Parts: sequence; C-alpha cells; structure tokens
Amino acid sequence: MIKKILIIFFWVTLLVLWIGLSAFVSNRYNELVIKNIDINLIDDNQHHFITKSEISSLLSSLGIVSEVTLNKEIELSYIENKLINHPAVSKAEVYFNNNGDLEVDIKKRTPIARFVSPVYEKNFYVDERGYLMPLCSTYVSRVPIFSGNINFPEKLNLYALDSLHRAPAFQEIYEMSKIINNDSFLKSQIVQIHINNNGYFELIPRIGNQRILFGLAENMENKFKKIKLFYANGPQAKELNKYDTLNVIYDNQIICSKRN
Repeated sequence: MIKKILIIFFWVTLLVLWIGLSAFVSNRYNELVIKNIDINLIDDNQHHFITKSEISSLLSSLGIVSEVTLNKEIELSYIENKLINHPAVSKAEVYFNNNGDLEVDIKKRTPIARFVSPVYEKNFYVDERGYLMPLCSTYVSRVPIFSGNINFPEKLNLYALDSLHRAPAFQEIYEMSKIINNDSFLKSQIVQIHINNNGYFELIPRIGNQRILFGLAENMENKFKKIKLFYANGPQAKELNKYDTLNVIYDNQIICSKRN
C-alpha cells in the first residue's frame, strides 16, 4: 500500500514539476525578442507586384521588427490575414521555426491578362484563378492586353475575388487568357487582343505586322492550333509583313490576305 502511494506521489510530483517547468520556459520564451524574420517567396513567379522589401515594410507597419518585437506580441493569424489582404498575395503562412525565428511564407498571385480601358477604374489584371488584380504603380507585367468593347459591370470591386465571375463576357476572355498563358509559343507571340463592337476578337502578334481575325470566342483550341500552324509552317519571318490579315474564323481554313 505504501509502495503504491509512493508511486502515485512520484508521478504527481513529476507532473507538477513538468507543468511548472513548461510555464517557466513559456514565460521566458514570450519575453524574448524576435531575432530574425525570414521572408520566403514560394514558387516565385518573377512578377514584382510585391517584393521582400515591401513585405518587410508591411510587417514593420504591424509592429513586427526583429530585435525589437517580443514573441508574446506576435499574433500569427492576424499577421497572415493582413498579408493575404494585399492584392498581390495569393497565400500567406506565418510561423516560428525550431530556432525561434519568425518565418513568413508568401505565394504571389500570377497575372495572365491585362484589361485596358479609357476609364481608369476598369484597368486591371486578371490572375490565373480568374480574380482581379489592381494595377501597380511600380511594376508592369508583360501579359496579353485586352482592349475594345468589353462589357463589364458598372461597378467593379478589385478586391472582391468573384466580382467578374458573374459576367459571361469575362468568362470567355478568361478562358482565352488561360489557353494563351499555358502555351509557350502563344504566350510569347500574342501581345494584344482587341474586341470589336460585334464581339469579334482580333489578335495582334509580336512578330508580323498583320491582324489575326479570330471571330467569336468559340472553338478556341482549334483556332489557336491554326494560328500556330501558320507561324510554324507558313511564310518565313521576313515574309510575314507581306500579309495584312490572317483569318482563322472558319472551320478547316486559314485565309491569308496580302497587302495591296
């Protein structure tokens, strides 16, 4: 009986010591300052809508400064939410590593198209998920430009992720943008897409001084295949400027018109 009591007393004492030691270590840890802040750009897409320096400045504005801020003053979820609210950030994760350093992992958004309009509020980018991105005063992304007769809602909220998903016209443009972005040749060759008043698309190439008459946003995969076929097996680069238009509107046809 005494042996059993001693065993229980031993384990209770050990538990109390463990709790006390944990509390002591935790309190001491909370009173330490952050030694290092590591900012990591995950799968960096080389679009500079936000930089490590800007992220560091944003953290500073939240009171997060190495060698100054105490560990106990860090609220990880709050910092993550502030970072995710930046229009160039797709995902943010903030945590302490085993050394006690603050790790900030940022995944940037990737634009795939830009919309140009005489109305400034309707100039913006669209990312790979179909969400809007406002323009950046310090960086311009080299992505295909859409212009012309684009019927968007009167009021656009660049910070509301689904603000254009209800617009059928935008869905067509988004699908076209994805096809271009996912093809290395089209991505380098197609620089602008203009939409006429009748809803027909005209493409402007980087190499060659002709208009590509694309028509409506239908059978897009086949039309882009014909465009690639023309540039791969058609005239040599030095001969391209002899052509005024390249028409891929009709099935199984590529109609080329030479300049007068």
